[in-house]
Amino acid sequence: MAAKITACFTFLKEALILPTLNPKLFAPVLVLFAVTAFLDPLVHVVFVHPLADGMASRLSEINSTDPSSAEYAKLIEKLTETEEMKQVGKRMVRITIAKFTVGPALGLVKQILALFAASTTYSGDRYSLAGLLRELVTRRISLKGPSITIAVVGALDFTGAVLAALMGGRSGVLSVQGLVSLIAHLASLCLTVIALVGVAASVADSRKCRGVRALRQAWRLVTRVRRKEGLVLVLVAYLGPTVVAPLHRFALGYAKRSMAACLCLMAVYALLSGAQQLFSLAAATVYYYQAMESKEVIDDLWLC
Repeated sequence: MAAKITACFTFLKEALILPTLNPKLFAPVLVLFAVTAFLDPLVHVVFVHPLADGMASRLSEINSTDPSSAEYAKLIEKLTETEEMKQVGKRMVRITIAKFTVGPALGLVKQILALFAASTTYSGDRYSLAGLLRELVTRRISLKGPSITIAVVGALDFTGAVLAALMGGRSGVLSVQGLVSLIAHLASLCLTVIALVGVAASVADSRKCRGVRALRQAWRLVTRVRRKEGLVLVLVAYLGPTVVAPLHRFALGYAKRSMAACLCLMAVYALLSGAQQLFSLAAATVYYYQAMESKEVIDDLWLC
């Protein structure tokens, strides 16, 4: 029994070892993950929080003023018409636009680079980051498969978010809302792992597995071929961010007391967060390769 339980974690061990087999590729990819993880809280601390605090202080001053007084009218006018407030609004709009455009684009680039790094290294190739990018740019390594799969995953995520919002809005009882929220969260977590394995499949075999077909194969691998390992992968995807997240909140708590301590803690958080994300992607890739090498998959002709 102990041997069977230990076997469920074998792919995690190999995912941990994988970056050491090609550090010249994984080191810069980890730096990219860490830098992007550092930039997001940095923008909040340096730009968003001061703007939000300034706005909150002005609103607090307005709320504490008698609405019938002349001073109240002056405060309202100052809040809505001054050039300073216009600049604050413009900055918030720019930050929001950047968050919803640059953020997803960087996330896509990171995911693709990490999955190709894991896939090529597991297959025996030893690219540097420049070499991998050269192969991708010259199309010797195809991006078509993972791009199609990621697009399908994005469409499914959007559809799921709309359905969850509609179901939540129609639930009139608090307990029903909580149940719907719990089920939606668990379903989202499982589908996230399936999507991750599906994209890994489209990276490893972009000609045969892409889009819905890659996701269908990932679903069968997780639910029928390697169920125990699939459950472990789900736990890794859930527990990893949960373990690292408190450090992020702890770092933000130091923003007003010591900016230097806040930045140091955020740097540690960014490194751990980047390592956790990279490990999850490597684990999904190793899981896919090991599942496809198993006897169950070889015997089942319905897979890709």
